[in-house]
Amino acid sequence: MEAAGNIPGRRSLCIAIQQDAYSLDPEKYDASSPRWAELLEKSGHQVKWVNVRHADILDQIQGCHGFMWRWGHFQGMGRIARRLLPVLERELGLLVYPDQNTCWHYDDKVAQAYLLPAAGLPVPRTWAWFDPTAARDWAGQASYPLVLKLSGGAGSTNVRLVRTADEARLWIDRLFSRRVVTLAEEQFQPMAWKRRFRAAIRALRDGVEPVLGDDGFEPQSGYALFQEFLPDNTFDTRVTVVGKRAFAFRRFNRPNDFRASGSGNVSTDPKQIDPEFIRLAFQSAKVLGTQSCAMDGLRRGHERVIGEISYTYISWIVHACPGHWELEGDPESGRLEWVPGQMWPEEAQMDVFLRQLAARWPDAEAQSKKLQADV
Repeated sequence: MEAAGNIPGRRSLCIAIQQDAYSLDPEKYDASSPRWAELLEKSGHQVKWVNVRHADILDQIQGCHGFMWRWGHFQGMGRIARRLLPVLERELGLLVYPDQNTCWHYDDKVAQAYLLPAAGLPVPRTWAWFDPTAARDWAGQASYPLVLKLSGGAGSTNVRLVRTADEARLWIDRLFSRRVVTLAEEQFQPMAWKRRFRAAIRALRDGVEPVLGDDGFEPQSGYALFQEFLPDNTFDTRVTVVGKRAFAFRRFNRPNDFRASGSGNVSTDPKQIDPEFIRLAFQSAKVLGTQSCAMDGLRRGHERVIGEISYTYISWIVHACPGHWELEGDPESGRLEWVPGQMWPEEAQMDVFLRQLAARWPDAEAQSKKLQADV
């Protein structure tokens, strides 16, 4: 893309960006902020790097028109984002990426259990229990197997299959009696407790106060979330909608497992993508009003349903797609046009962001149009 430069008589806007870098592997580099900054500067806007972990963050963004941060579910980022971003968007009036329509439900499967069916979107039947007695009673008459999920987590680490009522009650008791960060069985084994007990004894012996380390993941407790198990899904279809574009690939299950997320076994062949999943993803993004939405598509018999959604995703996997679909018309019956050629998702995200900037600050529109034409 050619740099647009500062256009005389046009307003240059200032966008604050929080750095991100989820993988520095040259072959699987996964950072959005450097690409955003480059695209903004080429469009003639200013970039201001900020640090959301510092107490003066509100002072840092003084004079800025927008804010961008690709925040994740680890390193405590959610603790900051869920408190800070609504203030920036709603109280200070900044254009934020991701905005609240896009991300308030991110990494929160309980929120999505309410949101998606309320929005009229097809999902597996889901039960979110906050009463342990009612949950245990329900478990006695439920049909199995069921999928147990923690509200937060990625890569299938917090998803497991529950096959009997006794197993369901065991997990209900655990989830209502202690704080957990994973559904991995080994954390509940006797040896795990013995190791913790020995560590506590050593700390007391040495006169050191026992400290529970913080890995940035938020512990879960006080609820049990179950979902209908959908057999015969050997893969899911991940469709990422950013504005007018949809990128898609299939994720195959792990060996002898029902889970696809995090398997690393993907196919980006567009000929194998069910176009109805593309339409469903466009429909979801439209109904929810998102800037970016990645949908995990599954089948329930002949019906297409949404397993869950996420505003963020691994950039290089989306870039590996050999092209994308663009929708002309409404999601149900509009024409899907295949556009060949790889594209970084940050380019599509910036296209959306610049259009929103131009709508809010019309005197910056010319700069935005230049980049949109290049994208």
